Amino acid sequence: MISIFNKPRNYPQVYAPYYEQFNFYEGRKIWEDSIQNIPLKAIHLYSIHWLHLEVYNGGFWQYFYNSTSTSYPEAKQGFEAIGMPEVAKIVETAAEKLGNPYPFEKELRKEIVGSPTQRMDFGELDNDFYELADTGKIFWRTPKFVPFAEKYAEYA
Repeated sequence: MISIFNKPRNYPQVYAPYYEQFNFYEGRKIWEDSIQNIPLKAIHLYSIHWLHLEVYNGGFWQYFYNSTSTSYPEAKQGFEAIGMPEVAKIVETAAEKLGNPYPFEKELRKEIVGSPTQRMDFGELDNDFYELADTGKIFWRTPKFVPFAEKYAEYA
């Protein structure tokens, strides 16, 4: 059992064997190459895990500013797959603020969302995500997405 946030979680066991293969740091093409031989369930759980960590730490601004949002489509699909379509819709709406098509190039995303001192405001989208995924109280109780991720992971 892998422990994150001082509480045991089982779902990371699904992606743990592939952890070293995932690469969202070098752009979308490298990400896609890195996940080619990884089961979709592991990709989903890894992607929602990282989206959750980033949004919890610094809102959607941080998620889109950092390399982790290279996996945005898989994170959105992951929330749908675990049974949280409302969260997937919030993620999609936040991504749409960056433009269509979604800018996978990190430097372009950074220009769009702004610097740490002049950030794009995701306001209500951050709040809606916190409410539905329960990230605002992560250290005091289990985030709402975790039981969904755990159930999805059971059928690996």
